[in-house]
Amino acid sequence: MKFLFIFVGKQFCRMNNKIELVSCLRNGSECREHRHSINLHFSDSHTYFQNKEYSRSILALKNAYLKTTELQASPCMKCADLFRGAIIQSLEGIHDDLHKMTSGFFGTRRFRSSYELASVY
Repeated sequence: MKFLFIFVGKQFCRMNNKIELVSCLRNGSECREHRHSINLHFSDSHTYFQNKEYSRSILALKNAYLKTTELQASPCMKCADLFRGAIIQSLEGIHDDLHKMTSGFFGTRRFRSSYELASVY
């Protein structure tokens, strides 16, 4: 019973879908799997960020970004650009937070490698 509770708890902690379909000429049939994968990476990134695993959070966002590049060949180029914008915005937020934690009088070197990783992407 203990394992069931933990599993259910993790399901409720999952972040809502960051990328949702508002209007689409094809009803989202072209990018359904891509959106699902991107949302999973977003959710993982959010979880890692909350657990202060910043490098893993950044890498999850990178994976989400790479998934959007697969949409280039399909008629979903506008949506892919919007997805990338949301991913870049999240990455910039992480970068700004890490900058605050690593600089200044109370800055720590503990998150320096994550800050540098965020700077690369």
